[in-house]
Amino acid sequence: MCTSLTLTTLNDHTLLARTMDFPVRAAWKPVLINQTNYETALSGTRPVRYPYVGGGRIEGDNHILVADGVNTKGLTCAELMFPLKAHYHDEPVNNKLNLTPQDFLPWALGEHASIADVKNDLTTIAIIGKNWLAGNEIFSFHWILTDKSGQTLVIEPTVNGLEVIDDSIGVLTNSPTYPDHMRRLAKKLHVNSSLSELQVKSENLIRRQHLPSATNTPTTRFLVAAVNKLGLQQSRTQVDARTRLFNVLAEVAIPYQPAMDHHPNFNYTHYLSILDSTTQSYYFRYHDSNQILAVSLPDLLKSHPKVNQFLA
Repeated sequence: MCTSLTLTTLNDHTLLARTMDFPVRAAWKPVLINQTNYETALSGTRPVRYPYVGGGRIEGDNHILVADGVNTKGLTCAELMFPLKAHYHDEPVNNKLNLTPQDFLPWALGEHASIADVKNDLTTIAIIGKNWLAGNEIFSFHWILTDKSGQTLVIEPTVNGLEVIDDSIGVLTNSPTYPDHMRRLAKKLHVNSSLSELQVKSENLIRRQHLPSATNTPTTRFLVAAVNKLGLQQSRTQVDARTRLFNVLAEVAIPYQPAMDHHPNFNYTHYLSILDSTTQSYYFRYHDSNQILAVSLPDLLKSHPKVNQFLA
């Protein structure tokens, strides 16, 4: 289970924040993706036009699975689990770029400069329910993206195809679908689904300190993230926004407990991350630490050759 939200600041920074929740025994670290090409499972080798930094782990012997990232153009993307709702093609589709679910994020970040570019190219791809380069699990994903423009994009693979939501409130968790999350949010707050009414009700809850609490369900975490985003004034600077975002993420994070080691399918929050589109910076905090690792993609590219490299 994961939770994500985006913010824009008064000094024109756009940030995407997320918790990375995943079954135990998965070591996630910050990683720089800077090779000339990347390999897909079904469509061969593709060019990395825009290097990126994000959170990743080794899958199999040497393949890097990346869960979120920001590229050199300020495009950010995070993949979140979408169980029971994700719908993929069973077989490759003629005249399409065929990608497995794990290929989507490298395709988006490695080959696109903006949300507009991604939207323009979505008709050229097909997501196929086949194994990736390593492992034998077909992950159920949907994705949230933002860029320097401050726009947020949600992409969900459903029975209707790749559904694009470009008027979202900038909050996403796991299943159900984004429209269903919004219906549940409006019902929980006892308002209609208009943005203005959601904002007023969220502001009232915060002012009266009647904030909702998150459980391990995606719907309650969507509620907490949405109220915190909609009910507070816009952050003045990116520093203010990062503090605010880490606080929100902490509210929806799932703490690790040693007993989870005996239940390998039990999710917990491995890390919290914040991606700054404006400066192409990445902020990463492990679940068991208060220390934040901050890296600048432009600075990394000055000192690192054309290789993929873990940064911690």
